[in-house]
Amino acid sequence: MQRITSLAARRELGGLATCSPGICAWKRGPTCSKQPDVCRQWAAMCVRPPARAFTGVSGPAARGRRLCKRRFVFAAQRHRLFGSQPAEPPGSSAGRPGVSVVGIPDPITWIRCKVIMYLVDLHFELDLNSAEFQTGVKQALVHVSNLMSSGRYHSLVGIVSSETIDYVQTRCRSLSEAQRQQLAVTMEDIVFMLPEDVSVVFDKFGRKFCFVVMRFWLLSTYEGPDDPEGTKIFKVASSDDGGPQRRIVTAVYEFHRELTSGASPDWTVTTVWHWHWKLAE
Repeated sequence: MQRITSLAARRELGGLATCSPGICAWKRGPTCSKQPDVCRQWAAMCVRPPARAFTGVSGPAARGRRLCKRRFVFAAQRHRLFGSQPAEPPGSSAGRPGVSVVGIPDPITWIRCKVIMYLVDLHFELDLNSAEFQTGVKQALVHVSNLMSSGRYHSLVGIVSSETIDYVQTRCRSLSEAQRQQLAVTMEDIVFMLPEDVSVVFDKFGRKFCFVVMRFWLLSTYEGPDDPEGTKIFKVASSDDGGPQRRIVTAVYEFHRELTSGASPDWTVTTVWHWHWKLAE
């Protein structure tokens, strides 16, 4: 079984020398935002199979389910910025150093997340494996990281939870201006991403919430200690153009959305963590 899951995980990493995307921090990393005031249920999702198929359902229940099929959007976005644009503009990978795969993420965590994502799609019609969702989380990383790097924390309101904004400001204040600017990420910087944790939570009022923790592997000119989560999976070729050597670092973001019928379909970022903050420790 271990061999089967290892091969499956390796297939997801195939072709990374020429393409991009990813996350996975197969231990609970320093995800420092406060947890929501609900009881987390990390194992089975405690939902019963639907009494009838989702197709052909009418009435309020059907309208609620259709909300789950809406585009990947964030709170406070007046237009659908996330999930509606191409993952990378043509030619964006030009000049990028070669990246080779030297290891794989923890296959047990990979397969567990895949199973839970399948159940979320089955019971709530929320496809976390879709290209739209994957593009949306990458665009969120790019958008949030660029706001942080420029110190525009007020612009994070409505996209990032208030507790996480406070945490981000505290961590960014401990960096120099040059170090803070290195937080900025572009689409072509994203090498790979994978889910690190996926859960559905029920509170005492019967509301349902989905939490998705994503780890991103990024190319960066970051100067500091090596990120073990990056070096154990990827190797970056030496720079031939005389520019600064780029390395693989990781970032962890948690995304939250309410699944209750009639609730807003917007996603909110509830955890932000970048390896760059190790410089301030």
